[in-house]
Amino acid sequence: MFKPLDLGHAAFRIADVDKSRDFYEKVIGLKPIARPDFAFKGMWYGIGGGQLHLIVSKKHDGPDPTGPHIAIEVDDLDATKESLNKMGVPFLDGDKMTMLGDLSEDDRRRLGRQIWVLDPDGNTVELRKSGA
Repeated sequence: MFKPLDLGHAAFRIADVDKSRDFYEKVIGLKPIARPDFAFKGMWYGIGGGQLHLIVSKKHDGPDPTGPHIAIEVDDLDATKESLNKMGVPFLDGDKMTMLGDLSEDDRRRLGRQIWVLDPDGNTVELRKSGA
């Protein structure tokens, strides 16, 4: 069994970056943090030791890295994959995603490695090993 360590971030799907930026910065008082140069728009904010990721995207079937999700830091991602495989729990493997190939080495390092699973109600949960 893998060991969950910390909540890394929560993510919301948004429609308009400018409207969301106004709300989260002016109303909530959050400060933006660096975000990798993804092919899709969004914003990242730091909150204490965690983060809020705002992502412009359409709904997808299955585990959806660009949709609403929580991210949980794990101690060993390879052991996590092995554990999920043994339990028969399907997951989307970030190591095999081509979209990450377009990112800079620095962005890939900051992202770390991740996989995504669905809970019994269809909510996406990201399990990740920090690269930073």
